Amino acid sequence: METQYKIIGGDGREYGPATINELKSWIRDGRVAGATPIWRSDTGLWSPAAQVPEIRADLTQIVLAAGLAAAASARPAGFWTRAGARIVDEIVLSIIASLLWPLVAHLTHWTIPADLPPDSQPIVTYEQAMEHLRQMLGYFQQMAPLFLLTQSIRCVYEIFLNGTYGATLGKMAVGARIVRVDGSRIGYGIATGRWLGAILSDTICFIGDLFVAFREDKRALHDLLAGTRVILVR
Repeated sequence: METQYKIIGGDGREYGPATINELKSWIRDGRVAGATPIWRSDTGLWSPAAQVPEIRADLTQIVLAAGLAAAASARPAGFWTRAGARIVDEIVLSIIASLLWPLVAHLTHWTIPADLPPDSQPIVTYEQAMEHLRQMLGYFQQMAPLFLLTQSIRCVYEIFLNGTYGATLGKMAVGARIVRVDGSRIGYGIATGRWLGAILSDTICFIGDLFVAFREDKRALHDLLAGTRVILVR
């Protein structure tokens, strides 16, 4: 005999008995949620809908669809919100780098110059220009290990957090999240592509970030390249 079901509706009244197909249609109509009490004729027991195996996938699909619809229609995070998130991230990254650098320097015997780059003096002769260039190249060569460390930290930080949670700590702090254009989560592949796009945005004097200030959809260059949006979630 086919299992029959009853539910306790939002009005507190009992509905049913119903077949599994009727129950699933109630889910699609929004009459059944995960916490809705459901009675099964084969057990004679009441339990939350989320604990009924045969309708779990239907409930999950409805929740996901609702989440996608909400994300797709969510308000985009504006320029100053994203700038605030960037400041928080830079502080966090600086703290991490300052904690890791002594250990890395000790293990690798890397050093960084104690002095600032050579002062810009009036360059009159070709020899002076070449000497100044050699000094600058030497300085940047000595700074390369620290640059490599900070960029490696940034890579792991952004790809892991964005791929896992859709937001770095900075974006979490301001209530923003990265999603695809359709509102779905981005995953690690898109997070990696977006990080590479962000490098391009930074390389061209942060012009890619300025897109946010002038575009109606508030998407930066790396958002356009990766097919993402940054939305407000609170």
